[in-house]
Amino acid sequence: MDEFELRPRHDDEQGGAPDYAVLWTERLWMIELKTESSSHRRGQLSGYYTLARHHHPHTKVDLTYLTPPLTFTPPPEEDGRRFAHVTWARIIPLLRDIWGQGMEEERQVLTALLAALYSIGSNWSDWRTQQVSSKRNEPPAVEAQAMALAQATARDGRQRAVDHPAADLEELHRLRLALRQAICAGAEGSPLRHVQPWLWSLTTSGGHALTPSGQATGFELRLSRYQKPVC
Repeated sequence: MDEFELRPRHDDEQGGAPDYAVLWTERLWMIELKTESSSHRRGQLSGYYTLARHHHPHTKVDLTYLTPPLTFTPPPEEDGRRFAHVTWARIIPLLRDIWGQGMEEERQVLTALLAALYSIGSNWSDWRTQQVSSKRNEPPAVEAQAMALAQATARDGRQRAVDHPAADLEELHRLRLALRQAICAGAEGSPLRHVQPWLWSLTTSGGHALTPSGQATGFELRLSRYQKPVC
């Protein structure tokens, strides 16, 4: 599964979304990818284990962490779970063995993939920095956009969705929690406290996406007003 969603256990917890997962009846294997060491987040991996245990309590849980060279404290060992840290350099021979003798199209994809992997930690990061810094007329921060939509929903009760092309599902989980915390920090009795941010999923929520980004990814952050305060 791509973007394996681990929903929060309660509204005030951040959910998670490992990049990939393979799920059997008795085993869950999660795979988290990083292309930059700086994107490693403290507590992210242990959070995956916690949520996986909650949603799949009778399943053995394994996690592979594929990154550039990285020094960090791995999650503590516990019964019924395994952890492996693998660098990108270690999988290059596997890629060559599997696709190096394939069809022309496969070899072309392999060449492009290897070029991207060799650039990790060097010119790839520089290119990304240049692309970000070259943008002009940037829209307001997504948190401000989301809060403005929440305020509108507090006034008229109409459900809305945030059109945000997030890098991954986990970014939407972080945005949902940040927005909920901002809403709950408002004044007692504020209509805004009746607005609940939640994640819509094409596969589990039903209906249709309300935004272009939701149509493209199958996920979007929505805002709904409830009769009682949500926090």
